[in-house]
Formats: sequence, structure tokens, C-alpha cells
Amino acid sequence: MRAANFALAVFLAAYILSFVDRQILSLMVEPIKQDLGLSDLQIGLLQGLAFALLYALVGVPIGMLADRISRRTIIGVGIIFWSLCTALCGVVPGYAYLFLARMGVGVGEATLSPAAHSWMSDAFPPERLARAMAIYTLGITVGGGLALLVGGTVVDMIAAQGAVSVPLMGEVSAWRAVFLAVAAPGVLVAALLFLTREPPRGPVAAATASGLGATLRHLARYRGAFGGIYANSTLLAIMGYGLTAWYPTLLIRRFGLSAGEAALGLGLIYLFAGSAGTLTGGLIAQRLAQRGYADANLRVTMGVSLLCIVPASLAALMPTPALVLLLFLPLTFVFNGYFACSTAAIQLATPSRMRATNAALFLMVNSLIGLSVGTAIVPLIDSALFGGTGNLGPPLALVGLVCTSLAALVAWRSLTSYGRAVEAIRSL
Repeated sequence: MRAANFALAVFLAAYILSFVDRQILSLMVEPIKQDLGLSDLQIGLLQGLAFALLYALVGVPIGMLADRISRRTIIGVGIIFWSLCTALCGVVPGYAYLFLARMGVGVGEATLSPAAHSWMSDAFPPERLARAMAIYTLGITVGGGLALLVGGTVVDMIAAQGAVSVPLMGEVSAWRAVFLAVAAPGVLVAALLFLTREPPRGPVAAATASGLGATLRHLARYRGAFGGIYANSTLLAIMGYGLTAWYPTLLIRRFGLSAGEAALGLGLIYLFAGSAGTLTGGLIAQRLAQRGYADANLRVTMGVSLLCIVPASLAALMPTPALVLLLFLPLTFVFNGYFACSTAAIQLATPSRMRATNAALFLMVNSLIGLSVGTAIVPLIDSALFGGTGNLGPPLALVGLVCTSLAALVAWRSLTSYGRAVEAIRSL
């Protein structure tokens, strides 16, 4: 297990880096808007659609490739590419070029999770997979937290100076310098990856077909199970991406906090409460699986959805920043228990030779809908239903209420179907 645990640690580092590079933009909404003359909707598209479009679409052929060739090579090339594109975000001259650079970040990051999910499914026994996925999924909360904490501090420091001098570039604005800084660690993580040892494919692999067609037929055969997993996770993703994209701006715009002040509270909550919730969700799923619940992972995501309804509906409406954060803390803890269980649920109900492809399809739907809709729907709802005032509290609350309620319902309806699908894979 030493090789598997080392690989897991490298994957975690890569995932942390990917979320820092992905989410750092959320702290710099106001300076980027002022520098480039953008609207909230254009910023939402930069955070969502620009990243998600190719992240989602390219992920499927990359997942198919990862079911056939070296997963290590695919991930290593991807880390270097997305780090380069993150650096490009700091040097582009205008919105169109920034949009294209964000698309490049999405292409690079699309290599990581499908190949890593497949790798871990072969490296860890089934009863330990949810725990391994939970550790890997810490990248979301640790990366998101560090993006806020480090990014907020850097933004405030550089903003106080007005600009920063960068070799070969001269003086650049604060947000550009931040993109250049967070891109740098990618080379080190890529080097660590090539010290890992890739595990052999699982024993079911030789007996099953692979490829997109075979995977789609498997999904169709167990559509009741996979429909529930996909729908539950996508609905929660819409809410979750909306939180990460717009809660910093909510605190900055509504209560007059600086980027550093907003980032401190949110970043600490993501880093500690979010990480604790991620591990807790994985451990609960592992305990349920050990007690014989074949539907353990989907059962946990259903519980998460139910427990999030109240705080997701109320947090953004609180009258002070302290009360916003007071409700945001339990919401973050509970909410982050779902994603590791969703990814483990996909893997356990899928034959080995289809796992990377199915992971890519899952991430495609999750990102193309969850990330694109989640980041854009908040300003759209504000404009359509609340007069376009820029007060993000009511649209965030409405998204939270609708998404968590529907997510709980679809998971509950799919429990039996999912349990049967897992048992069918175990019998192969």
C-alpha cells in the first residue's frame, strides 16, 4: 500500500494546485472588472463556462485514452499545460484572450481526475475506496481555502502598493501578479508524479469491453442508478460552484470587506470545516459499506443534500458578515461530504476498463452543467427576479433551496437501483 499512498499524496497535491489555479479568480472579481471593463455576467462566464466548456468536453476522450495508455503520462502533461495557461491569464491583454487562457486551464485540468479515479480504483480495495477518494477530494477544500487565504493576502498586499514589478514584464496590476505566482508550483508537482508507480488494471478489466460505446451501454443498462448519481451531484455542483464563485463578492460588495478580510473567514472555513466534512463523508460511507450497505455512497449524498437545505437557504440572507459565516460554516462542513462519495459511487458501479471513461463522462456533466450554470445563474437570477441590484444574497439563497431539495429527492429515488448495480459489478 506504500506505493498507492504515495500516489494518492501526489494526486492530492495536484488537485490542490488545480483548485488554487481554478478558483483564485473569485477573489479578484472587482479589480478585473475595473481593469477590463467587465460585467458580473462576463466574470461569471470566466469562472464557469470558459473553464468548464473544454474541461468537460475534452475530459471524455482523455478518459477513454486513460483506459488504454499510461495514466501517469496523461496527468503529468496536463499539470504542466494547465500551469502554463494559468500564467498566461496574468499576461493576456483583454477579455477574449483571458477567456481563451481559462479554456486552456480547463483542458489541462481535464487530464487529472478521470485518470486519477481509475488509478485509485485499481490501487485500493473496494471497501477503502471511498476513504481514498475523500482524501483526494480534500484538494477541493484545501485548494479552495488556500486560494482564498493566500490569494486574499497577496491581493491586499499588492493592491496597497498599486502594482508589482515582474522580471521581463515590468509593472503589472495585482490580479495579474497573482495568476503568475500561483502557476509556478506546477513544475514541482509534475516532477513528483513521475516518481509514482502505476498499478495494474483490475482483474475485471480483461473480461470487459472498453470505450465510449461500451460505457454508454453500461450507463443505459443501469440508468436508474447512474441517473440518480449524476443528477444529485450536478444539482449540488450548481449550488457549490455558485458558493465559491460569489460568496467572496457578496461579503466584499454588501458589507464593504476587503478581499483579504473576506478571504480570511471563507478560506479558514473551507480549509478546516470543508476538509473535515470531506473526510467525514468518506468515513461514514466506509462504515456503511462495511456493514453491508451496497448503496452506502449514494446514501451519504442523500443525507448531505437534506442537511444542507436550511443553511444553504439562509446563509446568504444574514444581516451581518459574522452571521453569514456562522451559517456558512456548517453548510461547508456538511456539503463537502458528498463529492468523494459520488465519485466512489461511480467507480464501484462500473467495470474496471470503463472507469476512466465513466469518470470523464460524470465530470463532463458535473462541470458543463454544474460549473457553467452555477457561476452564471446567480447574476442571471439577480437580473431576472431581483432587479439587477447586485445584491447577491437572494439569488444565492434561492439556488441553495432549489438545488439541495431536488438533489435529496433524486438520490432517494435511486437508492435501490444503485445498490443492484453495485452488486452486479461485484458478481463479475
